[in-house]
Amino acid sequence: MRTAYEDLIAPFERALMPLRRDGADALDPRAKVWKWEENLLVGTFDLWLCNDPDRPHTWLVVTVGLWTEPQLFDEEPAAGLGHFDFTPHHPLLFLPRPPAPATFTARAQSGSFPGKSTSRTKAADAIGTAHQWTANDPDVLAERVARDLKLLWPHLTGTERT
Repeated sequence: MRTAYEDLIAPFERALMPLRRDGADALDPRAKVWKWEENLLVGTFDLWLCNDPDRPHTWLVVTVGLWTEPQLFDEEPAAGLGHFDFTPHHPLLFLPRPPAPATFTARAQSGSFPGKSTSRTKAADAIGTAHQWTANDPDVLAERVARDLKLLWPHLTGTERT
């Protein structure tokens, strides 16, 4: 996954690695395959940024990939996925990589969200945060995400590490 999507992953590592805090800088970014079929691999790329300042013991994680829509899954090879194996618009990476042009997306998420089978989170005080961006150019996307994350979480720009 990392090799096939180097044009997407490298700009995010350059832009976001300097922002990592709270021990996230000791965690390797993760390019993970979570579904494997005969002619299709599906995965994600995750980068931990920091502990969520509003929710103890919760990481703020940035995931990057392709913008996914239900229509994508009507075409080969992604048709093998089925509509219940993905969340629309969640960043995913596919091998083989779909032909260009592509729309890329990044999602910064923290806290808990309801599962697919419920409309409510389990904890009464659960707070979930998600921000999502899209662009056709990975460099532009990484730059915009880094800029916005610094505005949303100003402590990411500090020079001291905690």
